[in-house]
Order: sequence, then structure tokens, then C-alpha cells
Amino acid sequence: MKAPAGSLFALVGVVLIGMTGFGVFLPIFPFLALDVGATPTAATIAMGAYSLGQLISSPLWGRLSDRIGRKPVLIAGLIGGVISYLWLARAESVYELGAARLFGGLMAGNVGAAFAAAADLADDKTRARNMGLLGAAVGFGFIAGPFLGALLIGDTPDREGFARVCFASAALAGLAALAALVLFRESLPKAARANEAQPRIRVRDLVRRPVLARLALVTLLMIAAQALMEATFGLWAEARLAWGPREVGWTLGGLGVAAVLLQGGGAGAAARALGERTMLLVGLALFAAGLGGLAVASDAASTAAALGALVIGLGLASPALNALFAAQAAEEERGAVMGLSQSASALGRVIGPLGAGALFDAFSPAAPFAAAACVILGALFFALSEPAKSAPAQA
Repeated sequence: MKAPAGSLFALVGVVLIGMTGFGVFLPIFPFLALDVGATPTAATIAMGAYSLGQLISSPLWGRLSDRIGRKPVLIAGLIGGVISYLWLARAESVYELGAARLFGGLMAGNVGAAFAAAADLADDKTRARNMGLLGAAVGFGFIAGPFLGALLIGDTPDREGFARVCFASAALAGLAALAALVLFRESLPKAARANEAQPRIRVRDLVRRPVLARLALVTLLMIAAQALMEATFGLWAEARLAWGPREVGWTLGGLGVAAVLLQGGGAGAAARALGERTMLLVGLALFAAGLGGLAVASDAASTAAALGALVIGLGLASPALNALFAAQAAEEERGAVMGLSQSASALGRVIGPLGAGALFDAFSPAAPFAAAACVILGALFFALSEPAKSAPAQA
């Protein structure tokens, strides 16, 4: 389809604002959980509750966006985020934190809708570029967000500082919803929408398609490894480097710089030079190397080198995976296919935190990183057996 003028840039702006709000809160959560008396295991489980909700709801939101369009789903998800952040600001126990995160995940239909919209606005030549631009918006959100969170938390973290961060996240999610309402033009024309007369697209039908099933498995493993790292990075940094929430926030913010450069300008060029599948393989190999480096890092310099390899790997692998998913979808099932991608991601984000805290408590602060590197090697094995050319989407 011909993209409405400015729709892609409006979509990138909406995702940028929304992910900045998410990034503000993300590095603060482990410390907030510890502040209400949670153990590292309980903290990572509460953090993973968001992904459990996303796992349950993503296929439903994806099918809904195929029927009513991307814009309403995008706005609804962002409004759900506002409510979740406000709830977190007033939570008094790890159970409340987990419930608020679960609600936020159940309402997180905006992520799949955004990637489906980016695919709506692409053709075969621009698909990786569009996914890269959306990935860059996520990356830039993780630059601005953690930096802003580090500034808002203050020198001595307390409940007032934690609440201030949550309120900032809520405000940014609300601003993103307003931007989506005013600036984003619907990307899915009515003629292309699924209707009640068409057979209902179910997740089990999608995973029976071999290429989609393999892509979903690679996504699950990659995101599980990422979640293993993210869920315990703050706890690891406190134990190994004596860092607090401010240092963790600055570090995670700095990681977004490379992600923006790669995905904003480099993903399309890398896909043209390497092909989407090769780009995925290179990204997974670098990601595994970065995780292995973190497992043995003992100072700021070695940590920085490991994180550099990790973020370059993610910057290549993520848009490649999204582009390969989008290539498998006909126009009227794009939301459902991208919903499958988000469901696989969400399942990985459920599994990762569940194992992360237990490994941290039972073995060592570095154990989650070593386990994550092994998981990525498994993803690389399955990606290597992927056919060189994706099957064309059926109209």
C-alpha cells in the first residue's frame, strides 16, 4: 500500500515517547522491589509479570488490530501503561508491584500494533529499514529514559524518588497516547482489514507454518536470554561493581546510543549488504559474545566492552527477526503474525526473569549471564537451520 505522508515518522515519534517512559522506569524497578522488602528472586518474578500479561494478551490485540486498525490498539495500550505506572507509584508490597506489572502487560497491545503498522507502511525493499527505524525509536527511548530516570531518582533513592520516576513514566505514556491520537494516520485501510466472514487466525494455525514456528522459537530464546541479563543487571552491578540505581541508569542509557546508530541508519544498509537472515546470524553471535563477556567482567572497562558487543548484536538481530516475521504475513493477517512475534517475546520475558533470580541466589551474580549466553547459542543453532529464503506470504 502507499504510505500516508508522515505516518511512519509519526509512528516512530509515538514509539519513541512511549519507550522513553518505559526506559525511565526499567532500571529503577529492581531497587524499588528491594525497597518494599522483596528478595532478588521475588523481584525478578514481579518484573516478569508484565511479560506474562503480554503473553496472554498479544495474540488478542494482534487479531483486534487486523479487524479495527492499528491506531485504536496503539492508543489503548498506551493508556493502559499510564494506569500501570500510577499503580506502581503507590505500591507497598512486591505483590502489588507484580499485579501492576501484570496489568501493564495485559494492556500492552501497542507494541505489536506499532510493528504491524511499520510493516503496513513497507514493501520488500523497505521492510528492514522500517523495522530498524522503529527499533531505533526503542533504542533512543532507552538512551533518554534511563538518563532521565537517573536524574529523577536523586542521590539517595527513597520512596519519593521512586514515585517521581513512576509519575514521569505515566506522563510520557500519556503524551505518547495523545501523539498517536493527533499525529498518526491509520496505516491499515478498511479494505484490507480482516472481517467476521474470514476464518479466524489462531496462534496454533500460525505455528504450524514451519518458517513462522522456527522464527518464533529463535525469538523466544533470544528474548529469554535478554531478560535473564536485564532482570539481574542492576543486582549484578550492585554486587560486582558497587553501583546504585543512578550508575545503572547511566549505563543502560549509554547502551541506547549504539542501538540508535545501528537500527536508525544501519539496519537497512546491513540487510541490503548481508540479507536479513545473515544479519540475524551475525547479531546472535555478537550477542552471545557480549553475554559471555559480562559473565567474566570484573571492572567498568571489561563491562563496557561486553555491553558493546551485546548491544551491537541486539541492534542487528532484532530488526532482522522482525523483518523476517513481517515477510511471512499477508496484509490481512499482519497483526496476528506480529502478535505471534510479541507472544514469543513475552514468553521469553516470563521465562528469563523466573530463572534469573534463582540462578543469582543459588550460584553467583554472574550465573544468569553465563546461562543467557548458552541460550543464545541455542537460538543461533536454530537460526542456522532456517531456510535461506523465507516463503512468500500468502495473499
